Formats: sequence, C-alpha cells, structure tokens
Amino acid sequence: MRILESFFDNVLVLELFEKVDNRGSKMVNFNKDEIGKLNIDFEIKEQRIYKMPKAGTFFGIHYQEMTHPQAKLISVIQGKGLDYIVDLRKDSLTYKEWKTVELNEDEPKVIYIPAGYGHAFLSMKDNTIQMFAMNEYFIGGCAKQINYNDPEIGLKLPVNNVVLSDYDKNAPFLSEL
Repeated sequence: MRILESFFDNVLVLELFEKVDNRGSKMVNFNKDEIGKLNIDFEIKEQRIYKMPKAGTFFGIHYQEMTHPQAKLISVIQGKGLDYIVDLRKDSLTYKEWKTVELNEDEPKVIYIPAGYGHAFLSMKDNTIQMFAMNEYFIGGCAKQINYNDPEIGLKLPVNNVVLSDYDKNAPFLSEL
C-alpha cells in the first residue's frame, strides 16, 4: 500500500498491491499495520457493500455529525465509479471545495476520508460494487446529507439523469442547515 495522491491536507488515495498468478489475483484492501505505516489510525468497526445495478446511481452528499466523527475507506471491487469528497470543515481554507477520484476494478485503489468531509458516489458502469468501511458504527440520528445540487458546493456530475433515493432528492441545502 502506498499513497498515490493527497488533497485537503489529509484525504489520501492509496494504491493497493495486487498479486497475480494462474489462479487470478489477490489484493489486500485493509491491513492495520500497513495503513498504520502511512500514519493513518484506522480500525474497521463497520463495513458495507453497495451493489449498483445501473450506471448513474448516485449516493450523497452524506456526512456524519462531528459529535460522532467517522472516517471512511472507499473502494470499488467491480465496475467503475466517481467518488466525490467535499470539505465540510467550516474552519478550513478549502471549505465547500470538492474533489473527485475515479475508482474502478482495474486499478486497485482505496480512498481514506477522515471525519469532517462529505462523501458522494456515482456509478459509471452497470453492476458496480463499492466497498465502504467505517472506523465508527453508523448512528442513524447523526447521519446527515446535503443536496447534491447545492449551488454553494457546485458539484458537477458527468451524467444528466441520476438514479437517486428520496433521501438524497429531498436533502437540505447548506443554507437550510
């Protein structure tokens, strides 16, 4: 595991090492000692797998209240998607700025997103599968969302018609929080 890119001071894109032989390939998505060598203190408390049958499926912008901060590790194990990271740290010089990283099955990467950031994901291929690990348990009352069309953030999606849940369609704008 090594750092490919970093932005917003502490968001990291990490390369996973792949071992290939006549049986196929193997990647280690998480190893506490290896990630610790990169000065990341992360222990998985909950892990989810999201299956997106249609390209254009969109999740986000989601974040956890800072009363229950949560860091995440995001990867794609099948298909392709765009991961969006939004800086929601109000005291940050990059507050409301966002970055996107392509994740796909052919280039094994994982994104480390510390607490204080919003996260969104757009599937770019049918049958995309995302793996999502958190260092704290999900607490429903602390999970929040921001409308992806919020003009203060200005998120740009490369597709016009996205598949959204009502939860995300009806998400508040920053000015409403």
